[in-house]
Amino acid sequence: MKAQHYLKLAGLWIISLAKDYHGRFILLGLSIGLFYFPIWVGYLVPKALRGKVGWFLIACMLLLAGAELWSRRQVLQNLKASAEDQLLGHLMIVFGAVLFPFCRFDIWPQAFLWLIILAGMACSTWGASIFTKFVLPSIFIGITTYPRIGLISRFIWDFITPYQFLEIKMAQASSLAMQAIGFPATHQGVYITFPEGAVQVGWGCNGLDMALSIAATGLFMGILYKQNRVQMAILIVIAMVVSLAFNIPRLMLVTLAHVYWGPWWFDFWHGFWGGQIFVGLLLTLYYYVMMAMIERNKARPNASH
Repeated sequence: MKAQHYLKLAGLWIISLAKDYHGRFILLGLSIGLFYFPIWVGYLVPKALRGKVGWFLIACMLLLAGAELWSRRQVLQNLKASAEDQLLGHLMIVFGAVLFPFCRFDIWPQAFLWLIILAGMACSTWGASIFTKFVLPSIFIGITTYPRIGLISRFIWDFITPYQFLEIKMAQASSLAMQAIGFPATHQGVYITFPEGAVQVGWGCNGLDMALSIAATGLFMGILYKQNRVQMAILIVIAMVVSLAFNIPRLMLVTLAHVYWGPWWFDFWHGFWGGQIFVGLLLTLYYYVMMAMIERNKARPNASH
């Protein structure tokens, strides 16, 4: 019964949009979104099943954007688009909708056109000022329209750091950690080597994607617990440090599984379930670290009195 009720409400909402001039453009934009959504999800789900954490970073960004939009919904409701903004937004929607059928050859042009359509719907509904009044949600929603978020972070990281910098450092740190507990591990560039075999630390195993995901969690929790900018910056930095440090035992376990335990264990710890176990442990560890910091920040004003 509830499903029928919601379907009825959705049908009435669509009919009301279809009767309105501006609503027809919104329906056009949403119809393109219906075509793009399976492609977006179809990329993220297989990656998640292989243990990648990009989906988690995207989820955190969308939660952050949604939380700010909801907390400032009164501001959003008071925004009105001018005639010029409506015309600009409608042109953006039509531009994206017309080109979309011809750009199905790859994800990136579809994501780009969907971004233009989303911006057009926002501009024609609330005006261009929404992008300056809601900077963070605009950036986060804009980034998440392209599901290959790891490719974006990789491009930026490779631009500002030497080639394979983090992969080499992770291989080195993991080798030293295994030497400290008695394993004959050495590192050769991006490889952790044993007499019995070697494991390459590739981009997906350097821990950066996981660090960015946990950093987004820190930002979300900072907003939720109403921390100031300095405290949120500290939460984000600690999230990055804890995540990268936690990646070292993960690499150690994956390497030992490959060298000593066989391919099944390597695939397990390198795949979906192993990845989710590590993400769960990391989130638990970071949660306790973060809550200790937040409680300490709460106690400081009382101590000063």
